[in-house]
Formats: sequence, C-alpha cells, structure tokens
Amino acid sequence: MPLYQSNLIGRSGIAGASFIGLRFKSDVPLTNVAQEASAKVSEIQTQLPSFDESTVEAASQVGQMVSDASNQIGYLSSIGMAKSWLWPPDLIQNVMEYIHVYAGLPWWGTICVTTVLARVVLFPLYVKYSDTLGRTSKIKPEMDKVNADLMACSDTTKAQQIALRRRKLLSENGIKNRYLIVPIVQIPIAISFFTSIRQMCLYPVEGFSTQGTAWFQDLTLADPYLGLQCLTAAMFVALARKGGESGAQQFSPQMKKVFTYLPILSIPVTMNLSAGVVLYLAVNGVCSMTQTLLLRNKAVRKFLNIAEVVNHPTPPGQGPPKGVFESFRESVQKARDQAEKRALMKEEEDKKKELAKKEKQNQRIKIVRRK
Repeated sequence: MPLYQSNLIGRSGIAGASFIGLRFKSDVPLTNVAQEASAKVSEIQTQLPSFDESTVEAASQVGQMVSDASNQIGYLSSIGMAKSWLWPPDLIQNVMEYIHVYAGLPWWGTICVTTVLARVVLFPLYVKYSDTLGRTSKIKPEMDKVNADLMACSDTTKAQQIALRRRKLLSENGIKNRYLIVPIVQIPIAISFFTSIRQMCLYPVEGFSTQGTAWFQDLTLADPYLGLQCLTAAMFVALARKGGESGAQQFSPQMKKVFTYLPILSIPVTMNLSAGVVLYLAVNGVCSMTQTLLLRNKAVRKFLNIAEVVNHPTPPGQGPPKGVFESFRESVQKARDQAEKRALMKEEEDKKKELAKKEKQNQRIKIVRRK
C-alpha cells in the first residue's frame, strides 16, 4: 500500500496526494488532511506574486526598449510615418524627428522649434511682400486711375496701350507682383503641419502622452482649459489690428470686425483637437505677431530697405467706406462687366480678322478678259 501510494503521488502531484490521503488513510482525522491541503494551497499562492513581479519587470523592460527606440533616427519610419523627404507632411515629421533626437528636446519643445524654424525660412519672403505693399501704396492714386481706364475701355488696341502703361508704372517703381502670393504659400505649409502633428497625436508616437508641459502634459488629449485656443485667437485678433503679417496691409473697419470675430468663433471649433495640434497653432500665431511688430518698426524697415507705407487721403467725392457685402457685390459686378466687355472685344477682333482675310483673298483674284 505505501508503495502504491508513493507512485500515485509521483504521478498526480500535490492534489493527488490529498485525495489519496482521503481514500487510503482512513485512520487519519479529516481535520489533519484539510490542514495539509490548505498549507499546500497557501504555499502555491505565496509563489504567485514572484511571477507577477517578473511580468511587471519584463513589461517595464519592453517599455524602456520602446522609449529608447523612439529616441533614435528611424523610429517614425518604423511605425509608418516620415516615409519621404518630398511629401510635405512626411518632410515635417522627418525634421521634427531630427530635432527631437539631436537636440534632446521633449516633443512639445520639438513642435515649437520646428514651427519657429519654418517661420524663419519664410521671413525673407514676407520682407519682399511688405516692401511690395509699401511701394504699391505710393502709387495707389495713379494705379486706381489706370485700372479704372482699363475697366472702362472697350477697344482692344486701346486696352493694350493702357495695360502697357500700367506695366511701365509698376516697373518704374520696382514693383513685382509675384511677391503678392506669399500669404498663399503659407497655406499648404500650415496644412502640412496640421496633418503631420495630428497623425503623430492619433497614433500616438511614443512620448506624446508624457512629454507635454504646463497645463497640457498629454499632447494627445485636448487642452482641458482651452488656454492654447484662447492664446491663438488673441494673437490673430491682434494681428488683424496691426495690419496683417506684413505690417503694411490696410483693412477697412468692416474687415477688421470680420477678422476679430472669426478667431473667437474658432475656439469652440478647435476645442476637441489634440493639444499638440493646437500648440502648433498657438506658436504660429505668436510668430506671426512677432513678425508683424518687426515689420512695423521703422528702424527695422530702414535696415531691411523696406518701403514705407503711404496713407493717401480719401477723395472728397468718394464718401464713407463701403461694407464687406457691398464691396463684394460691387467687385462681382465689375468682374461680370469686364467679362462682357472682353467678350465683345474678342468678337469685334474676330470680325476684323475675318474681313482682313477676305481682303487678302480678293487681292489674289485676277480678272481675265477675253477678246
């Protein structure tokens, strides 16, 4: 019997020993058997925490490995981002990764530095843009007269002469209209920043949830106090009051009201965006305001050779400035009238060409008389 019992214990383990004790040790009290079983169970339970500690330690090691990998070049590429240096959002992600790794900045600092760097690259273009607006303001009365004559002209030859006179006026004052598209250049850059940072917040990239600052410690979540949204709105309202990013634009009172209400309305629109995205908008607004103050400073304009803005008095017969909708309707009506005039001019020009062609053909006809 003991040999058979030992064999069963070897095959069945602790639980088997307990049941064998119940079957074959009938002379042993049941209380002793229960105490042995509870002691063995307690022994098994005391060994479980050591397994949990090893699991936690292994998980912490894996987390540390991921954190170390996020501080290496190529981490964003390994998770499906920053695949190219040609596509603008991927280009921005690549630049942010290099700044994050080599400068050792947290992600909130990386977003700020990348935004400032982009604005520094665009600053020379805004200098040209502000200079163009300043030079254009000097010849505004003459330019308005030439444009009015061009709109009222219905003769093709005369319109070409007026256009030539307008081109000569611009050339004599050193005005290049290609710099007037500088504000449009910033639109695709802003969209690229928005797309790239939003993708990094939604993934989220390792460190975005812990490398925030101030009241927004988690860049993947929305700003709980709307502080970044309010800062962005305040910057753009002040920007409209100071003459735009060039410091030389002249907005009408109605347009200033529009540019005041729109940023305020943007606060509830952006309240659910990730803090990392709104951080870019806020830093971009601060850079725009700083640039405006620099370009409005007379010493800076003189140092950068930027033409001063000339404010001409309003003609006595012009009356008060028109509203936004009225000006828009007037512009649409002028464009429609100009399109109709161009269509008539083209029709007349086609008729003249047809007559000239017929005359040329008639000149080639020879009259032969028979005797």
